[in-house]
Amino acid sequence: MRSTKPVIVQSKPETRLYSVLPAKAIQDDFLHATTLRVLGAICLHTNKYGICFPSRITLGRHVSRTPKTVSFHVARLIKLGYIRKLQKRDYRLKGKPRKSKYATNRYQVLYEGKKSKLPSMEQFYAPRPKVAEEFPEDKQAVIHKSRDLKGSAQRKMLIYSIAQAFCTGIQTASSVHKIPDNYLNDAEYLLDKGIKPGQILESTVSLTTKMLKDEGKIPITIKEVAKKTGLD
Repeated sequence: MRSTKPVIVQSKPETRLYSVLPAKAIQDDFLHATTLRVLGAICLHTNKYGICFPSRITLGRHVSRTPKTVSFHVARLIKLGYIRKLQKRDYRLKGKPRKSKYATNRYQVLYEGKKSKLPSMEQFYAPRPKVAEEFPEDKQAVIHKSRDLKGSAQRKMLIYSIAQAFCTGIQTASSVHKIPDNYLNDAEYLLDKGIKPGQILESTVSLTTKMLKDEGKIPITIKEVAKKTGLD
């Protein structure tokens, strides 16, 4: 009997609602299933020119694999002509350097195969999707079961309603899909502050719209919304 290694189940990042893959990858009968999933995870982060630079940790969280396994499948994708790595010296990232023991890779998805042209600097710096969550390289979160919330069924319902209001507000303003279960602790904190779901929904939509326009990003937590909008 062939032994199988246990799969590391990781917490899933918040992400956009779709991934645009090269059509030939779907028709490739010999492409390994995990290799295809890693390609899909890369494509979740691309701008309209197929450029992205997610960390190996982030890609691993999408497909529940280790960074080492991600690297193996990335190498396969490069060999098969689905992606290429861009030279760091030629395509420098803007902003402050990231504090990480890992280098940040730049990927180009090759929708036209290996004949795809190298991107211009304008294409490289074109906006990335505002709906993908990045995760620090030096931390790897393993999924935990939702904690049992103390108190009555009504209290649990109110906590969940606050978390759901935050997620609905984010999706309304940015099309980002978030999972309420990831925000129950923050929701419980705000419930104890007397904040209601309707307040969170209104404040989240308002702040998300403003942050997207001014900074090109969205709020990460309910507490951030509460703090920046004066609720907390």
